[in-house]
Amino acid sequence: MSNKYYDYSLFLENINKKYANVHKLNPTTNIDEINKNYDLYNSFYNSNKIFHYHLHDKDKETMKPNTSEEGINPENEDKNNKYKTGSYACCMNYNSTLSLFEPAHVNKPTSETKKRKKPDLKIIIPPSPSVIKKKVSIKTKINSLTDLLDLIEKYPLQDDIEYDINMTSLNKIKTELVDLNRMIGMKELKENVVDQLLYYIQDLSKNSNDYMHTVIYGPPGTGKTEIARIIGKIFANLGILKKGGFKKVTRSDLVAGYLGQTAIKTKEVIEECLGGVLFIDEAYSLGNNEKRDSFSKECIDTLCESLSNYKDQLMVIIAGYEEELKECFFTYNQGLESRFTWRFKIDNYKYDDLFRIFTKKIKDSGWTYDEKNEKISAEWFERKMPYFKFYGRDVENMLSKIKVCHSRRVFGDPDSEKTKITFEDLEKGFEMFLKNDEVKNRKNSQELNKMLMSIYV
Repeated sequence: MSNKYYDYSLFLENINKKYANVHKLNPTTNIDEINKNYDLYNSFYNSNKIFHYHLHDKDKETMKPNTSEEGINPENEDKNNKYKTGSYACCMNYNSTLSLFEPAHVNKPTSETKKRKKPDLKIIIPPSPSVIKKKVSIKTKINSLTDLLDLIEKYPLQDDIEYDINMTSLNKIKTELVDLNRMIGMKELKENVVDQLLYYIQDLSKNSNDYMHTVIYGPPGTGKTEIARIIGKIFANLGILKKGGFKKVTRSDLVAGYLGQTAIKTKEVIEECLGGVLFIDEAYSLGNNEKRDSFSKECIDTLCESLSNYKDQLMVIIAGYEEELKECFFTYNQGLESRFTWRFKIDNYKYDDLFRIFTKKIKDSGWTYDEKNEKISAEWFERKMPYFKFYGRDVENMLSKIKVCHSRRVFGDPDSEKTKITFEDLEKGFEMFLKNDEVKNRKNSQELNKMLMSIYV
């Protein structure tokens, strides 16, 4: 790399002259500011960091590199007063500092200022020293999400170590893996996600042009949206999805009110999501059993075409009940189902899962509960299970009611008693939760369905 050279010995001489007369020429300049900038110039000439200057072009071939610990080649000692090095910070202040020494009364360039040329400073970045990396082979089997997280903890990234497994990519998605692992239940889904990750992390998908589109089966309130967000972040952090956006849509976002406009509206949404995730919750609402809706047909056909056209730029995730998706979505287009190559299923939550969701949401909100009271238990949720039709969503709604009841109970109490849920709060909150008629009648509806089923069996 060639350097630009500057006669700064003459420059320094001029600076000294100007410094001696600057207060007389420019009475508006604060003397403290002058001293500060003059110190800056001393640092500019005497530091030995990155920048190098040469006095005369004719000597530049004879100047040898600075290789000593002090930054000055011993063979250049006789030229030490001519060849200097300056720090980056000082050089960046060169122009503003120089202007301080200009006479305030000079309005037109003088012959001296016309002749003066500012140095063309160029950063010389020294090559980083080569690091000999130790090669480490990782022999292990991954059977679960926990195994994958343990692997990340056991083999941290280090500058002097090169693993035969792509630990860099694994560390990029560590946060998402932790979030996924903290979700209640979903054992089978988590194992399937691990299979998907191992496929992409090892670059086995390279040149295969696979579809990324995914189906998440499950009832409302089981965390499908959160799962979709986590999967989207994983693919973004791995660099597979370049932008990493996430857009959740429903039928109204895709279907227009006039025939011919739906395709345009659907395509606009799809193009907006390129480089990220398009999430369609309850995708079966796009169609119906009778298949007579021309608007639905137009939307689904446009979506199906885009699944292929943008297969390397877009991940479409749909969610809903398995049977409804099959009858009201996939049957609209024969090629649609084959484009969704990844399928995850969330099983219905059990009562002990609901209790774990309940306690997790309490702690996530910064609250606590009376853990010593055995009445706040999984068994309590077992007795109330018929009322939690929408699982985690209903638990969250009930918790909001519990907090409202708690606020009335602790009004005027010391702060130490606040944000700690008791069994009384739980019972009062549940009563408020049941004031919704739809929720209140769930148990009766469930019992009626069981009775009808027993008649036909």
